[in-house]
Amino acid sequence: MSARDSNSASVTIRCIGDGAVRAGVDAVHGFCAEAGLDGSDVARLAIIVEELVTNLIEHGGAGAAEAIELSLAWRDEGAVALVLSDGGGAFDPREAPHDVAIPDRGGGAGLNLVRAWASILDYRSEGGRNRMELSIPVG
Repeated sequence: MSARDSNSASVTIRCIGDGAVRAGVDAVHGFCAEAGLDGSDVARLAIIVEELVTNLIEHGGAGAAEAIELSLAWRDEGAVALVLSDGGGAFDPREAPHDVAIPDRGGGAGLNLVRAWASILDYRSEGGRNRMELSIPVG
């Protein structure tokens, strides 16, 4: 069993306003250092978090007045669990068209990239909060 197989690394942050994207990316780097991940795993996780948090702010109206909560945790099956919670507009990315340009939203390439690198396990919108859980393979 490798060190990663029994890894218990995790991080949860709350970020708000202009610094939310930077805080999310910084959380990824801290988590990856604790989990012993490097190289392409760090880059992929950072891009996913940057893309999702940016979309929450720019397209979902999240993060300006209410915090975006971001959690990263090691999963036993060689993947990282990412959970995002926000108070923006409801949007289930599983229902968005795949590989379709969305010019009024900036293209859609970022969401397609996230879906290529991660599995969206759950999305729900309850009580004015959205919650999305992803699994991102690493290693």
